[in-house]
Amino acid sequence: MPHHHSPGHDEAFVGPDEVARVVADGEIALDFVAEVVGMLDHPVRRVLDIGSGPGVATVELARLLPGAEVVAIDASESMVDAVIERADRAGVGARVSARVAELPGGLDGLDDIDLVWASMSLHHVSDERAAIREIAASLSDHGVVAIVEFGDQRRLLPPGDEELGDRVEAAYERYFAVQSQHWHGNTPSGELSDMVRDVGLDVVGDHVSVITHEPPLDEAQRRYVTSSTRRAIKQLEGYLDRSDLVALEQLASNGKRPDGTVVVSRRILLARRA
Repeated sequence: MPHHHSPGHDEAFVGPDEVARVVADGEIALDFVAEVVGMLDHPVRRVLDIGSGPGVATVELARLLPGAEVVAIDASESMVDAVIERADRAGVGARVSARVAELPGGLDGLDDIDLVWASMSLHHVSDERAAIREIAASLSDHGVVAIVEFGDQRRLLPPGDEELGDRVEAAYERYFAVQSQHWHGNTPSGELSDMVRDVGLDVVGDHVSVITHEPPLDEAQRRYVTSSTRRAIKQLEGYLDRSDLVALEQLASNGKRPDGTVVVSRRILLARRA
């Protein structure tokens, strides 16, 4: 579960272990990128990836839109460096650039954008309304913004223990309720579609999409389970009973080969200029 645009972001996203973790998060959800690209009905020349992390979606967007220039922004210098490395390895480096920036206030000089991709980043912005207003101003006349956020489910299901999965999901509800107070402070947020319409955009699509990975999992999916479980152990200390934390530790421990069902759910909202 990548976290973007919060104070101390770079400190939380430093080093190869963090890059690997966020790569695993992105790779497990690549089908959402293809889904959005398949919904576009205008040519795409310029793409902006907001809160790009290490560039998993950035590079996929460049691959799926071979005529497009793709600009990635992230608040972490570590992640921005990883974007460039990943794009070069994929052979799309000539069309991909990346910079350290965060919203609101980070889109100076970025305009005439045909597709803004904002995945799992907006809920960490200190002022979501201001960020959406800035995104709207960056769009070309036919530009589209795709905002991808948590769907109905956001968990892995430990093998044979669906009740533990339910408790982890409930603990995350409590965790995010507390964390959102730190991310937004006294700045009021609101329902996503309402905030989008308030800045003068038309919502042209709003649905929940689900990817289910059934066992046997491949190596990339196993890495996701392990990295997500380790992240959950750190985040849910104080929100989950010790016995459940121990169960998660066993799932993520060295020598284990997790092979449970993985459910990745995202709300995908598409909007364009009214």
